[in-house]
Amino acid sequence: MRTVAGRYRITSPIGRGGMGEVWEGVDTRLNRPVAIKLIHSADLASEKDARRRFNREARITARLRHPGVPVVYDFGEDGDLFMVMEALLGDSVGKLKDEEGTLPVPWAAFVCAQVCAVLAAAHEAGLLHRDVKPENLVLCRDGAVKVIDFGVATSLGASEFSRITQMGQVPGSACYMAPELVDGEEASRASDLYTVGCVLYELLTGARPFESRDLLREIARSREEEPPSMAGVPGELEELTRRLLAKDPARRPGDAAEVYRSLLPWIRDLPPLPGWVAQDLSTDPVHMYSTVISSLG
Repeated sequence: MRTVAGRYRITSPIGRGGMGEVWEGVDTRLNRPVAIKLIHSADLASEKDARRRFNREARITARLRHPGVPVVYDFGEDGDLFMVMEALLGDSVGKLKDEEGTLPVPWAAFVCAQVCAVLAAAHEAGLLHRDVKPENLVLCRDGAVKVIDFGVATSLGASEFSRITQMGQVPGSACYMAPELVDGEEASRASDLYTVGCVLYELLTGARPFESRDLLREIARSREEEPPSMAGVPGELEELTRRLLAKDPARRPGDAAEVYRSLLPWIRDLPPLPGWVAQDLSTDPVHMYSTVISSLG
C-alpha cells in the first residue's frame, strides 16, 4: 500500500470529489487515523491554477478554526498533491438523504443550523464557501456536521487568498447556485445563504428546489420560477426556506447567524437515526464538554 511523504499510509478509498480523491489512511509517525486528499498530476488540466487552488484550499481550511471544519494536519507534494486532514467518522448528508428520502424537520434543522454556524465563522473571516451541498456535509457518529471541500472558496474584498476563478468559469455546483451568480454577479454572503436554502429544501422534501433531468432547464427554473410548495413542512419553516431562496439577494436573511437562530426552535425531540448517529451520547466526552460550554448561552 502506498505511503505519502514517507509517513501517511493509504488504506482504503473514501470517495472522489470535484477535485481529487479522498482516502482513509494512517499517520505512521503519530499512529493516528487521517484522511488523505490526493490530486494526481495526470488529472491537472491546468497545472498552475490547480496547484494554486489546492494550496489555497489547504490554507483556507487550516485557517478556519471551528469544530465544524476538519482540521488540516499537513499538505504538500509527493508525486501527487496531497492534503492530510482529520479523519471523520461518518458519511455525507447526501448519502443520508438518498437512504432516507426526506429527513424529519428536527434533523433537517439540526444539519442546517450547524452549517450556518460554520458559515458564520467563514464569513467573519472574510471567506465564502460557494459550494455548500449535501455531498459536502459529513454527519459524524456523534452528531457533528462537518463542512468539507473549500476548493472553490473565495475571499470577500482584499485578502491574502488570491481569486482563482476566471471569467466564464462556474464556481461550485450549478444545481445549488444562486441566480445572481448565473447572471455573472460576484459571490456574496447572501449567495452562500441561498445554498443553505437549497439544502434545507432538499432535506425536507427529498428533491432540489428546481430539480430537472436537464441541468440547463434546472438552472433556468432557478432564475424564473418560485420553488414548489413544501407539502407537510410547517409554514414558518417553509417561509424561512423561501426567504433563503429569494431571487433578490437583498430579500434573503441578513446573515448566517440569523438563519441559525431561526432554525434553533425546530431542533427538538430528534428521532433516532439508526446506523448514523450513536443512540446514547449522554456519556460521550465531547458532548459532555459541549454541554458545559452551551450553558454560557
